[in-house]
Amino acid sequence: MGVFVFEDEITTTISPTRVFDSFVNADVVFLKVAAEHIKSVETLEGDGGVGTIRKIVFHEGHGGYIKQKIEVVDKENLQYNDSVIEGDAIVGSIEKILNENKIIPNADGGCTVKSKSTFYTSDESEIPAQILAEGKEKRLGMFKATEAYLLANPEAFN
Repeated sequence: MGVFVFEDEITTTISPTRVFDSFVNADVVFLKVAAEHIKSVETLEGDGGVGTIRKIVFHEGHGGYIKQKIEVVDKENLQYNDSVIEGDAIVGSIEKILNENKIIPNADGGCTVKSKSTFYTSDESEIPAQILAEGKEKRLGMFKATEAYLLANPEAFN
């Protein structure tokens, strides 16, 4: 099995609890901030906590779908992890993508989000750099869209 990792660090003026709540409520947030890309979000199993499986369907031309499993929801430590377990992001030898997010409060009331994506493959073959770059770009774009939504809607997740 191969393991490929990329990490990001993003600082925002949004409070740590609002950022955390936006991760926990991603099913609602996705449709608000990326309606032009995301057609629907459906909970297939669970209640939104650990073990919940969601299916995210994209509009034509933006990918097909992914199934996402919530792995960790730790409000006390501001940690939220999910994995992509099926769908169009699982190409070639990729079996699973684990996304880990740790939110660290900053002195100014904002926070830094440390994100790590780990791609697990069925063999030792390299994952094309383009796939890794696209994954990173999509993650950053979604975070920036969420940040803009939270800034424009100060009552959201308060």
